[in-house]
Amino acid sequence: MAQTYLLVGPEGTGKKTCAFLLVNYLFCSESSPCHECTNCQKLSRGVHPDLMVLDPQGENIKISQVREAENFMRFRPLEAPAKVILILSAERLTPEAANALLKSLEEPPPYVHFIITAVSTDTLLPTIVSRSQVVRFRALPPELVTKMLIERFGREPEEAQMLALLSEGSLGRALSFAEKGLLEELNRVVSVARMNDPALKLKAAEGLAQRKKDLPELIYLLKLWLWYSYLKAKGLSEYPRVFPEPAPAEAIKIISFTDRILEGLERYANPELSLLALILELSCLLQR
Repeated sequence: MAQTYLLVGPEGTGKKTCAFLLVNYLFCSESSPCHECTNCQKLSRGVHPDLMVLDPQGENIKISQVREAENFMRFRPLEAPAKVILILSAERLTPEAANALLKSLEEPPPYVHFIITAVSTDTLLPTIVSRSQVVRFRALPPELVTKMLIERFGREPEEAQMLALLSEGSLGRALSFAEKGLLEELNRVVSVARMNDPALKLKAAEGLAQRKKDLPELIYLLKLWLWYSYLKAKGLSEYPRVFPEPAPAEAIKIISFTDRILEGLERYANPELSLLALILELSCLLQR
């Protein structure tokens, strides 16, 4: 096996799952992951002493985390045949952390393996990429996402098909939509926007503001709804049944407005007022 693997591709395409399978393969006492030996069991519980995982603390992976990994590398494995440093979302390494990691990749001990995930090679130092064996992950076919949602996650066939379509081939995104109830939330927002009740609109905006972490995904779905409405009006696309009733063709004009709302939220604009403005804009469109 290579000493450093770099798994790159869009979010939700299986990079993290594959990374842990690679760790299983390296650590398992059998020829392939048995999920029963001591090493496999400790990995499944997240307590294996020969695995170190670096993932973002807050917004970034900091240089202090890379320094801890450097210290981890100095000692031989305690229980497994090798040690693994798993770096998730490496595009979020700070510049200082990325440069420190590069030094670690130059001449690691023979018993240390690096497994790194990132959305793109363009987000990393070229020298990190050149020292890695790159494995590329692409969006999955909707049929495969549908099948996995049904067989592995127990979703109903119609729901699974819609989630696969809306996630654009990302199993992780499909699961996120389902677990957070975002499609149901979108329907509620559109229903309120169609009503002529200012108090309900304000209440809806306040409720959405409480889900600040979910807003980027919800606004993504809103934009997708507007886009499908436009295509439906032009006779260019089937309309997903999971969405609210189509909006007028002019709905596409609000897409840039949703982008401005999201930018404002990222800059700590008042979330209730920003979301109320978005609902009122939708209301004006839907009540024409």
